[in-house]
Amino acid sequence: MWKVTLLLSCAAWNLNCLAAEGSQRRLVALNRVETPDAVPTVIQNRFFTKQYRLEAGASFGSLLNESYSKTQSVGARAGMFFTEKIGAEYNFVNFRSVDSVDLVALRTQEICIEKECKSLEPSFIRLNRMHQLQAVTAPIYGKINLLDTVILYSDLTLSAGLAQVQTTQGNKWAFTPGIGQRFYFSKSFSLRVDVTDVYLKESYVSQGKTRDNWRHNWMAQAGLSVFLNSGGQ
Repeated sequence: MWKVTLLLSCAAWNLNCLAAEGSQRRLVALNRVETPDAVPTVIQNRFFTKQYRLEAGASFGSLLNESYSKTQSVGARAGMFFTEKIGAEYNFVNFRSVDSVDLVALRTQEICIEKECKSLEPSFIRLNRMHQLQAVTAPIYGKINLLDTVILYSDLTLSAGLAQVQTTQGNKWAFTPGIGQRFYFSKSFSLRVDVTDVYLKESYVSQGKTRDNWRHNWMAQAGLSVFLNSGGQ
């Protein structure tokens, strides 16, 4: 009887040892999983602010939705953010327009009424110059870590304002909602891409009568901007 008891005690002791050894191995395995060899890199916080920093820039672009002309734009801007997300901006844009291929082809056609013939000349508006004042907000801010070497900062901007536009139909007021993206390469310099809707009323001739119509003029611009002072924290 004592031999059976001794054998059972040894077996129980061995099982306890194996269980303890297994637990230790599982603990080591868990520790190895929970403690990686390489510490993950944390993207840094923003290292500059926009508040009370005077901004100046230049841009180039074009109108996207024209049928009878091709218009290029050259502009300059000045602005300031009063907080990190809200600011104001003034834009001056000069437009240069040339006839499109469709307009040149249309003018070669003639229409004759009672023995009087004349070439077709569509009625449309050309933009010449624009002075724009708008409010700007930057609600979305992001950062991109490029190979743990360069941190590229960006702002998504929304804007809305009014503009006085010199056109071939005289001076007109326009609403100018827009959206843009800014990419900051340093504390002062940034690349900007903006799309603005110059929404104004144009006149056109239909069936011998002059009518008015609200028209969207989609303007895309890209350019560089620079902060001219250190601003406030």
